[in-house]
Amino acid sequence: MKTNKITTLCAAIAMMAAMAGCTGNNMKKEAEGLLDNAREQFGKGQYKEALATIDSLRKKCPEAIDERKAALRLYQEIELKRAQLNVESADKALQKIEGEYEQMKKTVEDLKSKGIATAEQLKQLTLTRVKRDSLKTVFDVECAKIKYINKRMKE
Repeated sequence: MKTNKITTLCAAIAMMAAMAGCTGNNMKKEAEGLLDNAREQFGKGQYKEALATIDSLRKKCPEAIDERKAALRLYQEIELKRAQLNVESADKALQKIEGEYEQMKKTVEDLKSKGIATAEQLKQLTLTRVKRDSLKTVFDVECAKIKYINKRMKE
């Protein structure tokens, strides 16, 4: 009777160990597949999709440590690329609005000195300045993000 229980217990432990090993192996393969998908999406410029795939990897494969480390590195690369693209577009928009603002400012100040500037012109100048300042803030934030990501990637 006692031998039967020990045999049954040993068999149960062996089955659980075999299943755990199999699950870990399947998890690793699934993590590798997800990581490959994320890399492919990143290569195609599908940044949001790649980040979503990395999030799936993190949730579905918590024990695939090496793949999770590689996914973290890829996540940082994707965020860096997105920030660089944001800086680029903010810079273009900022240059355009800066030129418009300076031209408008010169015109409105000339009219103002003559006492013929309208309320609408003054309002438009203020709105353009606000837009310029907002773009400067976006530009500065994205530059700080790039600096931070680069620092984290070196660690």
